[in-house]
Amino acid sequence: MKPRNKKQEQILAMSGQLRPLTTAQRQWALTHTIDNYALKYKKGNAVCLICGKEFEAEDGKCTCPHCGAKVEAKTTTQRVVRERSYFNIITAVKDFQVIRMFLMVVEFRKGMKANPAFIEIGQYWIDRHGFTTVVGLQRTLGHYIDSFAFGSPLEIRKDNDAFQHIADQWVYPRIKVTDTIKRNGFKNSTYQIHPVSLFKALLTNPKAETLMKAGEVELVRYLTYHPNDVDKYWNSIKIAMRHGYKFDDVPKWFDYIRMLETMDKDLHSPSLIMPEDLTAAHDLYVRKVNRKREEERREADRKRAIEDQAKFIELKSRYFGLSMSDGEINLHTLDTIDDYYEVGNRMNICVGSAHYFNKSESLVLVAYIGTKQIATIEIALSDCSIIQCRGYANGSCEYSKQIAEIIKANTSLIEERKRA
Repeated sequence: MKPRNKKQEQILAMSGQLRPLTTAQRQWALTHTIDNYALKYKKGNAVCLICGKEFEAEDGKCTCPHCGAKVEAKTTTQRVVRERSYFNIITAVKDFQVIRMFLMVVEFRKGMKANPAFIEIGQYWIDRHGFTTVVGLQRTLGHYIDSFAFGSPLEIRKDNDAFQHIADQWVYPRIKVTDTIKRNGFKNSTYQIHPVSLFKALLTNPKAETLMKAGEVELVRYLTYHPNDVDKYWNSIKIAMRHGYKFDDVPKWFDYIRMLETMDKDLHSPSLIMPEDLTAAHDLYVRKVNRKREEERREADRKRAIEDQAKFIELKSRYFGLSMSDGEINLHTLDTIDDYYEVGNRMNICVGSAHYFNKSESLVLVAYIGTKQIATIEIALSDCSIIQCRGYANGSCEYSKQIAEIIKANTSLIEERKRA
């Protein structure tokens, strides 16, 4: 799209003046960003796909004596090998930090020197305040994330997943940065941290600068993905750094600190936040936190049970002991919350787990023939009609009509209890 302000116009003008890839950069991309092979055939020596020359070699890793490339010799009948890779060149233009993204496409043929093609996909321009502008090719609709219109011009584009993914690929080791980033602790390596995230952090977050200057690269990496965690536990981090603590496993250390917080421990205590054996301390507090949560769950269940019991008595106590029969089938109420759960477990229904005991508009009865339960019945207290009559596992009950007649014959008894 067209530049919308003077800053974008300036960036687009500078983008057009960037130098093409050097011979060293092209050679590095060819030898480091793809798998390099020397193909062996049944007859003859291995053929290096980089320089196209033959040499004697056994299967496995080796070095081409002609071009010095590290290759893997493998026996095959393949004559053509096609490879592609993305890589990044990091440079600086005036006060802008620039990440240039390239695609390399190469076709290796037996006996021919490799001649890769390079296409610049896009660029990230990061100003001294950490704001980014993307210059890139136009994306096209396609199955793959990196579908580009290679004939389109490099223009101002919206940032997207494709550019973010490509910017996190191979990085050429000779890096040029702005004076500000160099002052803020950058040491000629991205340490496999996303370059855009790293530079933005160094430009905008004083904590990233402090950690980078202290050599705490893993903490810088964690900060680029979880800045809020670093902010929250910054005092603990500073204490640990002051005492020379070595952060071997940063994610596990943050998990451990969060568990200390859960257990209301002092996060300023060096003896707690700097365990000699992080794994053992982490596992210990996993058990402590689990015990605490189990105790809290039990306490919550206890309080809820007290509340349920009070409500249950208020709603259903007037119906306690209610029973009715036609001489064959006996119906009676459930008079405790435990009764609801026991019937639910025995009949494989949710009368207990769904808290039917606290339903104000209905009443639950159970039906027996002798000692065998045949049904669980829910009736509406408004008119004593049957809402549901369930057998085992919510199945139908063959005695449902007979049960309905019993309830109908005893409606006055239920109404009398309701008015009590």
